[in-house]
Amino acid sequence: MENNTLKAQLGANVAELRTGAGVSKTTFALMVGVSRPYLAAIERGTANPTVDVLERIADGLETSVGELFGER
Repeated sequence: MENNTLKAQLGANVAELRTGAGVSKTTFALMVGVSRPYLAAIERGTANPTVDVLERIADGLETSVGELFGER
């Protein structure tokens, strides 16, 4: 899978899980310790988050890092 496609899929999955949980970008960014603009960039698929950030996002969404990438 192309890197940009992977980042876009990751971003779409994070946004879907976050909105499904009923949490705003601002609130979720505070929960996981990133800035709102950085979270927005992740959800747009333009950021390249570290493994640490992915783990914090997954924990905040009560899911696995694999599920952030679409593994079910």
